[in-house]
Amino acid sequence: MASMRFLLSGSSSFRRGLATAAPVVGAAAMVGAGSSPSRPSAAPAALCEMKGYTGRFGGTEKLETGARGTLENSALEASAGKSAARWSIHCERIEGVAKELFCLIGGLDPYISSVSNCSGPIMKAIKDKMDNTNWDSLWSQGHTMFSYGPEMSTDPTEAMTIKMFTFMKSPKRVLEIGMFTGYGAAAIVEALPADGECVSLDIDPFLQRWVGEVMGKFPEGKKHSVMVGPALESMAKLPADKKFDFVFVDANKSEYKRYVEVLLERDLLADGAMIAVDNTLYCGLPYMPAEYDTQPKRRGFGEDIKEFNAWLANHPKLMTVMLPIRDGVTLVRKR
Repeated sequence: MASMRFLLSGSSSFRRGLATAAPVVGAAAMVGAGSSPSRPSAAPAALCEMKGYTGRFGGTEKLETGARGTLENSALEASAGKSAARWSIHCERIEGVAKELFCLIGGLDPYISSVSNCSGPIMKAIKDKMDNTNWDSLWSQGHTMFSYGPEMSTDPTEAMTIKMFTFMKSPKRVLEIGMFTGYGAAAIVEALPADGECVSLDIDPFLQRWVGEVMGKFPEGKKHSVMVGPALESMAKLPADKKFDFVFVDANKSEYKRYVEVLLERDLLADGAMIAVDNTLYCGLPYMPAEYDTQPKRRGFGEDIKEFNAWLANHPKLMTVMLPIRDGVTLVRKR
């Protein structure tokens, strides 16, 4: 979920130029298992604000630590026994309200996770491998096209939601635009019928092999295939006579509009097909003004998502609803 898998449709030389420009990851011509990606070259400074393929936004990911620091302990001790209704003076009332708000917000995701249980064995295997992979080492050794991190993956709660959507839709063919470590693909594959198929698009050949090693250990893994290359190039090669019942979009935020346009122009959607689009709230940037930006490098993608959301809402042939799940999920269907 709060995945940041971004895909570009430009030439390979242009993609290489953008690689270190900003943080990019992404989508989708079939390549042999023995192929190895070439490390993108450094980008000119002028490209630093351009939008395209990126990996993680280094230094912005949450810190993985279970220990509370001095500040957290002091704040908890100072607000002990206080709540929005229990206080005696002004400062205690503020502390009580703030603590209750913190508990109300901070406790939501852990509670949802604790009562959600539809992860399956492939999802678990993917997550375990992802959490135990040294992504920084792979990047520094030139194995991956971009710098990755676990925070770029589809969130467990969202993946389980996508799995339930797949169960409800009972699709025969699913298209995933933007794969990364395949956690979302695993959720979809686990919910597909025996004769179902999930086709994932991703730009990095390394990820095709990485995911394939896990999928190959499970019988259901045969339902999954990967097309490697830029998403839009891969979408142009998809056979129009093999339509999709369900599409999960989680790639280059700047290309979201074009992905949906291609699906419609090439008539790749079966009757009644559903599209689920990830990151449509994109860190709140679509509705928050730039003066509140604390990570301004994300602003370009946020503006593109804002434009995409407005385009969807005003499209005469599409009906949509946005759900406030994690970073925002929008469901789209033809009228």
